[in-house]
Amino acid sequence: MTNKLITNVILIWSILAGYFAFTDLQLSIWFVNTSSGWAKFLEDFGEVPGLLVLYSGTFISMLHFLSSKIKFKFPLMLLLILVATFISIYFIAIVFRNAIIVYSFINNNLIFISILFLSLNLFAVYLLRNTRLSKLTLEYGKQSVLLGFWGYLVVIQPIKHIWGRIRFRDLDSFYSNFTPWFLPNGINGNQSFPSGHAAMSWMILPILMLTPNNTLFRSIIILFIIIWGLIVPVSRVVIGAHYASDALFGACIIILSYLIIKSKNQFEFNSESK
Repeated sequence: MTNKLITNVILIWSILAGYFAFTDLQLSIWFVNTSSGWAKFLEDFGEVPGLLVLYSGTFISMLHFLSSKIKFKFPLMLLLILVATFISIYFIAIVFRNAIIVYSFINNNLIFISILFLSLNLFAVYLLRNTRLSKLTLEYGKQSVLLGFWGYLVVIQPIKHIWGRIRFRDLDSFYSNFTPWFLPNGINGNQSFPSGHAAMSWMILPILMLTPNNTLFRSIIILFIIIWGLIVPVSRVVIGAHYASDALFGACIIILSYLIIKSKNQFEFNSESK
């Protein structure tokens, strides 16, 4: 089933990538509305659900490593605690992005804020160090961390910097500096391709690990994931932050990464895993 999904994702991805190679600019000209309220809201808060999943998965993995006897335990713990601290700061910055006083305080006191959240995360891990985690919960943590690491950090972030594609809202009045998605521009400060928001919107896929198979609740969660995973990428086009191909590649990279990670371990929620 997973292999079939992987094939379908690649097929749909390829077809749309070919289509957007010739229509990106025109689609943005037609649909961009930089004053759109709903698109602006999702620009501000569209990453929040994905960040929560990534943080919870990181925290669960920290608890697991703390109680395990695996090799390189302490380097892994250090890496995860730093990741959790970064996510915490980024989350607060996003939530209070429009609160100028709070946002300014965070920017001007970044070292203090970092030490504060590092301490809070360490304290939380210490308090919950004896928590017994189910196999299901551990798998959720594992999938979340791997998805964030391979899909977002290793693939998407480097491409954004290397590709150097200028955002639609930063184009000149004649669109003369527009480039199609398949032409990299090098490191120039522009980071339109692929869309990080679109990628983060699908970062909630590991939630499926926590939903019982063949239930109405699982169907509702799947529907929510699909709707959220579509509306956030669309909002990035509407607000002029990305082209359709940017959103497509950001979303598909995460979806494909999730399916590949899932195919390595077919552990599912069932009566034995409760």
